[in-house]
Amino acid sequence: MMEKKNHRTVDFKILKESRMGQAREESERFHRYHELYYIAEGKCSVFIGQRTYRLQTGDFALIPAGTLHKTDFTSHGQNTKYVISFSVNTARQIDAFLETEIAETGIRAGKIKAPVQRQEAVLLLVNRMLYEFENQPPLGRSLCLALLAELLISLQRYRAGEAENHGNEDTAHGRMREVAAYLCEHAREQITLSEVAAHFAVSPSHLSRVFHRETGFGLREYLVHYRIRQACDLLLNSDLSVTQIADQCGFSDSNYFGDAFKKATGLSPREYRKLS
Repeated sequence: MMEKKNHRTVDFKILKESRMGQAREESERFHRYHELYYIAEGKCSVFIGQRTYRLQTGDFALIPAGTLHKTDFTSHGQNTKYVISFSVNTARQIDAFLETEIAETGIRAGKIKAPVQRQEAVLLLVNRMLYEFENQPPLGRSLCLALLAELLISLQRYRAGEAENHGNEDTAHGRMREVAAYLCEHAREQITLSEVAAHFAVSPSHLSRVFHRETGFGLREYLVHYRIRQACDLLLNSDLSVTQIADQCGFSDSNYFGDAFKKATGLSPREYRKLS
């Protein structure tokens, strides 16, 4: 059972999810905490922000707070994924303890592969973290955060040791990344599927079909979620009225904005603003 859509504060949690065969997750599209995925078994594709990453055993996906994402499991066999979630405040606590900025600034969207010779140690670490979280022994939370700090340091080392490789994207993935970037760039405008398709010199039906296949989102769904994500930032970090925010984020109808916002977040814009 996937977690219900909500925006309560998540301090720290770790879950182990296993499933058999191919599937597309219908989980929350964005949330106010960071996430790390670790693929212990199987394969999946994770769309994060504007790009699709292909993950397999030994790979991590880093999803910063507030970033649109969706996962497709592509293996026909067993798929096992660990999901580590922690708040921005928890990241700051780790940084204060380490006297660095590794947690707060090191969570950049992307994929990191644990070296083969380190994967057994990584699995041991995340399972220790899972045990402490589920059983809650004395000082269990403190040990979880210490283990998370160790993991974040390791990920920084792994990332430093590998050049980010954009060359492994196939044509469709790369093209849809361009489409996602174009949608974000023009989100404040009343753009249509036909206009986007014309810009990329393809038919609307082809663009719609391939974008959904590669990202897990319909074009309009992606655009609406991106606009709502921008609205979340403005609600928490500006004094603009709800109507002004709706207009600034590309919603021509403030009533539609309210309905779409509540559908995506579970809260009305005014209720969300009170979270600040």
